Amino acid sequence: MGGRTAGPFEGERSVGELMRHEFVTMNPKESLLDAERIMRLARIRHMPIVEDGALVGILSHRDVVEVSLPDRATDARRQQTEHLGSLAVGGVMHPNPWTASPDTTLREAAERMLRFKIGCLPVVERGPDRLELVGLITESDLLRAAYAPDLAD
Repeated sequence: MGGRTAGPFEGERSVGELMRHEFVTMNPKESLLDAERIMRLARIRHMPIVEDGALVGILSHRDVVEVSLPDRATDARRQQTEHLGSLAVGGVMHPNPWTASPDTTLREAAERMLRFKIGCLPVVERGPDRLELVGLITESDLLRAAYAPDLAD
């Protein structure tokens, strides 16, 4: 037996046991302004982008902030709104995001997020010609499972 100590993600728990089944998605042709408003109002940081039922990208709050105008003054806010309204989600999202499958272990998911410095993984199952989105797992989900399993969303 090795001298390795088991960490909080050890064992056979899988992403499928922990993933979120309810989440907001958008189409790549939708307005970035709509995405920003939804993310702000729903207090979410990641949004899967889906076209015809297939995962085509991921949009993060950070992506939206990076394309926003830096000045938040009143006149600039109107400019920012116009700017975001003129952009499509598809032009800002990350295409071909890192993903997990329902049988990916929690440890593998955590390692992938840490290695690639990402905050969530869309959970997909391979269809005949596409990746079908079936869930979403975030860094918050992993922290809750490891250290605060009784804490509700």
